[in-house]
Formats: sequence, C-alpha cells, structure tokens
Amino acid sequence: MTLKNKKLKTLIYNNIEEENGEKFTSGIVISTVLGVVSILMFIVSFYAIIIPMFERSVMDRKKEMIHELTNTAWSVLAEHDEAFKAGKITLDGAKVLAAEEVGRMRYGSEQKNYFWITTTDPVMINHPYRPDLNGKNLVDFADKHGNQLFADAADLVNEKGEGIIQYYWKKKADASNEVPKLSYVKAYPAWNWIVGTGIYLDDVRQEIKRLRDKLLRISVLIIGIIVVVLVYVLKQTRIIEGKRRDAVNELRLSNQKYKSLVGASTEGTLMVVERKVVFANSKFISLLDSETESLVGTDFSELFQLSWDEMVSGIKNPNQTHAFETELLKSKAGYQHIVAYVTQVEQSDSTAYIVVIKNITEKNRLRLDTQKLSEDVQLSLQLMNQPVKNLVNENIYCDINMPIGKVIELMKSKRSEVISVKSNEETVGVVTDKDIRNRLMNDSITMDSSIVKIMTSPVISINQGALLYEAVLLFREHNISHLMVTNHNNTINGNISYLKCLEMQNNSLTFLIQEIQKCDVISDMRNIYNKVPVLIQAIFTSTDNISSVSRIITSIADAINKRVIEMAIAEVGQPPCTFAFIAMGSEGRGEQTLKTDQDNAIIFAEPSDDNKQYFLRLSTVINENLHKIGYARCEGDLMAGNPEWCNHVDEWKEIFSTWINNPVGLNVLDGSLFFDMRLVFGDPQLSSRLIDFVYEELKGKNEFFSQLIKTVASSKPAFENQRVDIKKFLIPIVGYLRAKALFYSIKQTNSMMRLNYLMAYDLISESKAQEIEKMYNFLMHLRIKCQVSLILDNDWPSNSISLNNLTAIEQETLRNIIKEVQKLQEELQTIL
Repeated sequence: MTLKNKKLKTLIYNNIEEENGEKFTSGIVISTVLGVVSILMFIVSFYAIIIPMFERSVMDRKKEMIHELTNTAWSVLAEHDEAFKAGKITLDGAKVLAAEEVGRMRYGSEQKNYFWITTTDPVMINHPYRPDLNGKNLVDFADKHGNQLFADAADLVNEKGEGIIQYYWKKKADASNEVPKLSYVKAYPAWNWIVGTGIYLDDVRQEIKRLRDKLLRISVLIIGIIVVVLVYVLKQTRIIEGKRRDAVNELRLSNQKYKSLVGASTEGTLMVVERKVVFANSKFISLLDSETESLVGTDFSELFQLSWDEMVSGIKNPNQTHAFETELLKSKAGYQHIVAYVTQVEQSDSTAYIVVIKNITEKNRLRLDTQKLSEDVQLSLQLMNQPVKNLVNENIYCDINMPIGKVIELMKSKRSEVISVKSNEETVGVVTDKDIRNRLMNDSITMDSSIVKIMTSPVISINQGALLYEAVLLFREHNISHLMVTNHNNTINGNISYLKCLEMQNNSLTFLIQEIQKCDVISDMRNIYNKVPVLIQAIFTSTDNISSVSRIITSIADAINKRVIEMAIAEVGQPPCTFAFIAMGSEGRGEQTLKTDQDNAIIFAEPSDDNKQYFLRLSTVINENLHKIGYARCEGDLMAGNPEWCNHVDEWKEIFSTWINNPVGLNVLDGSLFFDMRLVFGDPQLSSRLIDFVYEELKGKNEFFSQLIKTVASSKPAFENQRVDIKKFLIPIVGYLRAKALFYSIKQTNSMMRLNYLMAYDLISESKAQEIEKMYNFLMHLRIKCQVSLILDNDWPSNSISLNNLTAIEQETLRNIIKEVQKLQEELQTIL
C-alpha cells in the first residue's frame, strides 16, 4: 500500500469515528429519556401490580397460618381420642380434657387469639370469650349481616372436611363493633366436633398498610438513587466517549487475542467466521487423519456432520455457550461421536464462533467409571461397619496332646483352615494350615509331635459385636490370618478369616454375587434373597445414597436371573439357537425395589415353531423358579412364558412398529414398559438389533409421542384416604424422563442415567436436573425404607404408606413434589 493510500484510509477512518462518536452521545441521551420513562412505568406497576400481589401474598400466608394452627388444636383432640382408644380414660373424660386444653390455647403477640369448638349440629362445646354460647344450639346464630357462621362451618366440614369461612364478629378491644373475620374450621369426625380459629381482617389490613408504607419509602429511595445515577451518567458522557475510542482501538487486536485463546486451549478448538475456519489449535488438528498443519479456509461442513445453518440457528442466546451433538468427520478414529460447545463472539466487522469439541463417549465412560468407583467405595465402607458375627465360621477343636498328623487329618476331614487347641475345656492355642506348613520344616518337629509344639498362643480374639474394620485392624496388628470370636459371655464360639474380611472390604457386591453363582438349588437362592432386606437396612443406617441401594438390589436380581436361566438350560437342554433374555419395567431400568414382580421377555434368532416351543418351555421353568425365589409372577402376565412375549427378533420388530405407528390405548402402555428393556442374559447382538430398530422407527413419530405425553400427564400423584402410594409419585417422573429420552434418541434405560444424558446435551437445565434427582432419590429412599421395615416385621412389602408413619417434613415434601410433577407434565407437552 502506498503512503498516499495509507493517509487516505486514516482520514476516512477518523471521519467515521467522529460520526460514531456523535451517534454514541445521542444514544446516551436517548437512554436517559428511556430511563425516566422506565421509572414512571415502575411507579405505575408498583401500585397496579406489585402492591396488590404483595397484599394477596400476605393474605395467603395468614390463611396458611390459621390452617396450621387449627391442625395443632385438632391434634389435641386426636391425642385424647388415642388415650380413650388405649383404655386410659373414658370417652366423656377424653372429650372434657380435650375441650379444656383447646380452650386454654392462645397465640398471637398479645396471646388473645383463641380456638373454639362446636359439634356438627352445631352446638357450642367451648368458646373461651363467649361462655354464654356454651351448650347452645347455634343453627340460627347469625352476625349483623345475616351470616349463620356456625351453621356455615358445619355445612363446609360435612362437605369437605375442612376449609375457610368469613363472617363478622365482635372485636376484642371494641365489643360493640362487629368487624370482618376469617376462620379456618376442621372436623374431627370421630366425635362429630368442629374446631376453628380466626383472624380479624382489619388487623391484617393494618399489617399490610405498615409493610406497604415501608415498601413505598424504599421505592422512593431507589428512584432517587436512579435519578442521581442518570444525572451522573450525563455528566460522564464525554469521558465515556473517550473510553469508547480507546475500546475501538483495542478491538482491532481482538482477532489476534481470540486466536491466542484458541491456541492455548487444552481441548480441540477452532475459530470460524462466515463458515470458514480462521484458526485451529494443534489439539484439534491432531484429531484429524491428515498431516495438515493449518485448517485456515476450510469450510465448516467439511469438518462436522452438523450443518452451518443448523449451528447458527441453534444459538438462541448469543451470550451463552450452546452444545451440539454431532460427528467429527475425517477423524483418525473414523466417525467420532462428539459434543461441540459453540460460543458466539462479536468482532469489529463480523461475527465469529469459537468451537470446542469433546469426545462424548470418553466423557460418559469416565463419568460412569467415577460414579461406579464412588459407589463401590461407599458400599465397602458401609459393610465394613457391620458386626463380625455375620462372617463367623464354626470352630473345630483338638486336644493339646493330639499328634500333628492326626490334627492334619481332622482339618482335612472338616475342610477347615484353622483348628482350636483345648486343654481342660479351655482354648489355649490356635493352629492354621499355614502354621503347619511353615513349622513342620523344623527338624525337631515330626508328624508324631504334639500339636502344642506348633500352636500359636495366647489366643487373639474379638467380640462378635465388634465391627469388621476393627477386626481388620487387629489382623494387621498381630499379623495373623484368623481371629477367634467370643460371644456375650466372653466364650469362644467361632472364628473369622482375614481373607474373608478383605474380600468383603475390597468387593462386597462381588462377594454376594459369587455366593449366588455357587447355588445349585433354588432354595439356596431363596435364602440369599431373604437376606437382602437385612443388608439394605444395614446400609440405610450409614448412608442415604439410594443409588448404592438400587445397584445392590439390581445386581443381586441380575445374578439370580442369570443363575436361574443357567439351571433352566441344564434342565430343559441346550437352546437350538442364540437368544436374549430381557428385563423390562423397573428391572429393565435397574430400579427394582424389594416389592417387585417379573417383567421379562425372550428374543430368539432363528424363526421356527420348534424353536418357539423350546423357548416357551425354558421360560416357564425360569418364571416358575423366579417366583419360588421371591420375584412374583406378573399379574398382567408380561413374562417370557407367555407366547406373546417370546418371539423371533423380526416378530418383535413388527410388534414395536405396530405400537409406534398405531399409538392407541394398550399399545402406548405396553410400549412404555418395553421401551425400558435391558439385556440380562444371552446374545447382546439380538437386543442391540431390536433397540436400534426401535429408535430408528421412533424418529418423526409425533403422534406416538403426543399419546405418550398424554399418558404421562394422566398420572396424578395424590394423598388418598390418609395414605400415599409412593409408586404413583414415581410413575410421572420416570415417564417424563422416558418420554424425553425416547424423543431425543437417548438409549439409556435407567432414569438417572437418562437425566444425566439430558443434562449433558443441554436438553434439561442443571438446576431442573438437580431438582428431579432430589425428588426421585427422596421417593426411592422412602419407598425402600418402608418396604425394608415391613419385611423385617414379617409383613408383605408395599408401596403404600400411612401418613401417620411419615414426619411432617416428609408430608410437606410430598406436597411440594405433587406441584413440581405438575410442572414437569406441563413442560413435557412443549417438546413437540
């Protein structure tokens, strides 16, 4: 460029800058005018919207207050009724005591607010400030405006059980004047009583006025501050203009700064302007299959399966980073599944996009490995806090003078690694198989020598009530392989092995599964299954981690299913072709509780009538044995032994296609259950083929999703007859996550994994995901805890819980969940 051209360019640039400066100043003035208009609008909205909304809020809180206070008085009646039912007092005595206690109850700043009691006739039982009404029939009693308040209260509770009435009543400070009053009344049906309390509306209005005046003063102060700031801004216009010019100069360097940012990133990162790559860091280039040193000028579509237009249109908020799931083309690993995190940045003359890529497969694998490791550690720690008596082995004994050779024969016959040495009925030493191997090498000791020559003494013991981790510390302290275990009388009654303790510590869940794999008869598996509630109760005492509990229940169920299938094959004969045994419903999601039935099916590879008959015979044996162990038959017969659910893979595809393309009634319900399918045993390729077909078939089927969403919305959790069914609370949450996962082709079945993937893809906000997770964990914890308690009390596990068995906090949490579930159901309808 010539010197003349450079000067000309500088002159033009300066003229443009002066014009921009004038526009900037005008913009400040316009902003100031808009600020004043905003203040006026705020004042109007303050009186028209904020104040009325505030008044409604205060009134709602007052109503809630008298509601809770009435419940408090109501509980006094219930308490005395329980005393009567327990035979401690007579019914008349209980009523008298209850009426007196409620009559003495006061609240409020002056302790003058009270409770009154009538019958449902209505007849006054007790009114602290109107004793003249006590014992009178009040059916015709009315205030000065004709409100028959006591009769109205009786009509209300007879219809709804409880509620609010409004009437006029004499003021405490001015008995000659009746003023509006609001009362909450609630029936105690067992006695045909009504208890109530109320607030004077003019007191509430006075309180609202005081708070409103305070808000007004604060608002005036805020407006004053805003005016001062606006004046200050006007005075600073020229200063800001100068700073703006400096900022423009700095902006010229922004492109190079962004390039430096991209280059320094530890993730694969590139910068794109108008579809073309302007810079890519070495990390991104290293992911591609070519030896290219620079990608400058490369079109965006040559690098990603995601189109440029899809990316640009997908950025709804330029101030946020957006995630796009796509494929990286020309990758060294072939088509690589990634998430591209795109941030829009403005430059002086164009819009640029910073693209950071992450390998989604690796990301999820690391996350799952970390989660599993965390759960393993927690589970190990929890079980190491259990008493040693759970691992005690029975002792075998020998006399102190018995020859070593005889002792070895005795240990072999009893299959024991350790023997206790007795003298005069007292255990004086211990010998292990390791002791025999090591100490027999001494020339002075032979097989005819007395066992006393190689025994370890004194005996190291631990009480059966000690914890496993205490036993491990003792093993290490004394460098021994076995500890004797004493009972509450301090008498040795068994031993515990260091190896077994370590096995429990290092991989407790594997230890349980290995026990199942050793079973040869159904009754042995039944015995292990019966121990699960005790194990779950032990874990509940030391953690609230519901995923550990679910993992144990599911892993044990899977191990039992696999062993039962192996035993069934041994009984029926080898299968004629490959097959897959799949679980659906809660087992398919890995969310089984202690009250669960069978939901399973079979997919087989080669179509023929003989093959189907074989797998039906096999399934019948499997279903029967699972039932014997404790997994009840499905009431709807959704089991592999039903010919409907034992099919060749192509028949399964037809079934799913029918459900998806004819989304009516049972098709949607059946499909919902089967969409949670998970392989338990057999050929993974068969189940994968079916799952891939299903997700491909679902694409674009809005009518199916519309019906599925309606099914989720139709589930309304509620309190019913003083009981709550926790499963009914979980169904819409699980259904919400299932519908979203299916719609966005997320092939996970576990609800929390579906939630994690939805959050990872920015399909659910992190705050909403945390809220859903809290609700789910609370409900699952409550459900399993109740079932454990029922089983240990020799009762049948249930999903229904009496409200009397729930704390006030738990009940309130359930009420909040009802509201949140309704929001989820409403939000779900917007995905189509």
